[in-house]
Amino acid sequence: MFSLYRSSFQQVTTPSHPHLTHTRGPHQTSEQLLDTINKLLDRLSSVEPFCLEELEQWRNTAYQSIDQYCEKKRHDLIEKRQEKHQINLSHFQNEVNQLIKEPNLTENQYSSIQHDIQLEEIKLNEFEHFRLTLSPLIIDENLVVQQHIFPLSHPYRTIHMKNGIESTIAANDKYLLIDREDKSLCLLDRNLNIVNETSFTHNGVRSICWSSTINRFIIITLKEILTLDANTMTLENCSISFSENWWRGTCSEDNLFLSTVEWGSPIYEFNLRSSFEFIKKWHSPITCETNEVICDLKYKNSFLAMPIFNELQEESRIDLRSSTTFECIWSVRIHGRCRCCSINVDQWLVMDQLDGRFFHISDDGKLLKSDKYHQHERVVDILLWGENDMVVLTKKSVNLHEL
Repeated sequence: MFSLYRSSFQQVTTPSHPHLTHTRGPHQTSEQLLDTINKLLDRLSSVEPFCLEELEQWRNTAYQSIDQYCEKKRHDLIEKRQEKHQINLSHFQNEVNQLIKEPNLTENQYSSIQHDIQLEEIKLNEFEHFRLTLSPLIIDENLVVQQHIFPLSHPYRTIHMKNGIESTIAANDKYLLIDREDKSLCLLDRNLNIVNETSFTHNGVRSICWSSTINRFIIITLKEILTLDANTMTLENCSISFSENWWRGTCSEDNLFLSTVEWGSPIYEFNLRSSFEFIKKWHSPITCETNEVICDLKYKNSFLAMPIFNELQEESRIDLRSSTTFECIWSVRIHGRCRCCSINVDQWLVMDQLDGRFFHISDDGKLLKSDKYHQHERVVDILLWGENDMVVLTKKSVNLHEL
């Protein structure tokens, strides 16, 4: 059902670009190219993307929100207190006027009103020296995210590496980990240089994820779950006793989620902070129907993204579910047997392995756009590395694109 292919690895090469030819000669062709570049430069100096207007509108709305907040605090903390002092002082003023008219004013009456006025003066002094504890306004860098990422920019860095159709990738802040033909695990830096490598003799890698909690890569194979220390390249078996055919895996800050390669895929949940202690098994139909298989599994911000393939209808969809209750938040129809990754905070990018089509899904479950991968290679896996780098793994290479 899910066959694995083995292939070989090549060193980085930079393809040479053939010289452009034209019946009028290369000199005239070069002049035409320069003319095109000059026209584009002129256009660049005058172009104003529509998003600038959107950003300005957002800025104005944000300022209005701040102004409204400050006005409310001014009213609650200042104006209300001023009104209260005004009422008290007017009341005392009336009382004193009444006492002036009183022919038989006693010492106690005078002392009482004098005490109240002195107390009000103390409160007014406190009000005059009233201080606030103000926290700085922290702007989340993810408040403004781009809605359109297609077409992807040309890869700015590439390493040529032949991969199987089920090869997989994962990354931490520094390194990218790739299983190399199920023979070794290869660690790449952000320049796509190979910085380390270790032999891998276990049954083929099905999925890899990074856990910052245990500071390890987690390697999912058909029958074993292992961890890899990126600093020492040491592999260790996890104490998971279940004898299942594992398929995909992902982890939150606390838990590891594993799916199996079968129709009606269940999902097993383990505690990362308690040496992979078993927590729960989620069964069909909570995970998917009995005629469906979970093609991928990715965690982000308390949610699980699950591309699912339906055998009978030969249709695919991606479900977003709560990682604690498995309640379905939204579901979007897609195409093919897919992998996915999170982008732009809570948005998702889904990739059809068969035809290399990408689907950009919004955080509220709307299909924003779909597009074909234009590098003429079969896409195997995708990953957002940091905030702006998209890693695309193909059967022939690893490509870095800037979003």
